[in-house]
Amino acid sequence: LCSLSGIDPERAPSGLDHEEAKRLLAAFKQVKVKSPPVDCLSPIGEELVKAGLEKEYRLDFIATTVRPVAVYLGNPFLVEVGLGYGGEMEKEGRVEILRFANRVPLVYQQGACAITHALEAVPWKNYSLAQPSGGGVPVGQAVLLVHVASTNIPFTSESKDAVADVPEILTEIDLGLKEVARKLRRYLTRQSALSERREKE
Repeated sequence: LCSLSGIDPERAPSGLDHEEAKRLLAAFKQVKVKSPPVDCLSPIGEELVKAGLEKEYRLDFIATTVRPVAVYLGNPFLVEVGLGYGGEMEKEGRVEILRFANRVPLVYQQGACAITHALEAVPWKNYSLAQPSGGGVPVGQAVLLVHVASTNIPFTSESKDAVADVPEILTEIDLGLKEVARKLRRYLTRQSALSERREKE
């Protein structure tokens, strides 16, 4: 870092001026830091997420993803997302949300949870799910499962019912949701193309 920023490594941090601090910060962004170890985390795994959704619901389509390990305040964490669509899910109802933290289901305080906040911020109409008010929980025959695994889950309270809005966690949930949403959009596009072809035939 010091060679990248041109700062003497023996200098005390308190002796850096504003320009030197900016150069040091830019050097931090250039250096590739090794990912934290994952053996301390207990993810569910894509196969089990899919198997769980298949067991609980009759679905036409399931998409899953596991985000790479990320870090917030020195704590490693990873996000897993599963999306099930169609089958016997209600067409007019809100999408069902299944929230998990370290494999434990979060039953209460859904509205106060980072998982719900990240889900509400996604523009679902771009991914073929309705969002009547232009935001919020989407409407459609789908179920979303989000699991956050970490050595230190930041809960909003001691009751451990909701994950706190940590920017790094919100970003990873957002990316995971968008990844499975793109898979859903591709599936629905293929289905509509197939039905059009059948009609023409």
